[in-house]
Amino acid sequence: MRFEYFAAPDDETAALTIDGGEIEASVGSHVVDPASVLGQLERLLGGPVGDDGLRSAQLVAESPDGARLLIRLSNHLVTLFGMVRPATLDDVVKHWSLSRRFRRAAPEDLRAFAAGLHELCKGTGKRVYCRATADESELAAAMAPSSGGDSGADPDEPRPLPRRR
Repeated sequence: MRFEYFAAPDDETAALTIDGGEIEASVGSHVVDPASVLGQLERLLGGPVGDDGLRSAQLVAESPDGARLLIRLSNHLVTLFGMVRPATLDDVVKHWSLSRRFRRAAPEDLRAFAAGLHELCKGTGKRVYCRATADESELAAAMAPSSGGDSGADPDEPRPLPRRR
């Protein structure tokens, strides 16, 4: 999956990006999933400990082919991360990077992503969104014929994308 984070004034404006066009002033990642990984960041910043991360993001729109999702980050997460002082941002990233999701990611990539997301969260009067786009291999797997006993399924109908672990 490719995750592109950006700011927009409202859900309607953000939903205009669901077609896959270019997004101005976006911060990209292949690792920072808006629900699970940003949920970890929210807990690190003082969010609910028992939260599984799903409060950190809400689905706003989905492309007709299911290849792209538009997700709005919670106001709570945006506010918390926007209040982080630049001097402490490195410490936050250091603790956040201990997540198993980042074990193959370069620390400088996570720092650059966090700095970009921090700038988006500090913006005034806008909400922060993530457009998640499935990779070609994920789309191919979703479109592949089922090998199970589901012989009644329409072969032209896409299957749900596999869950990320």
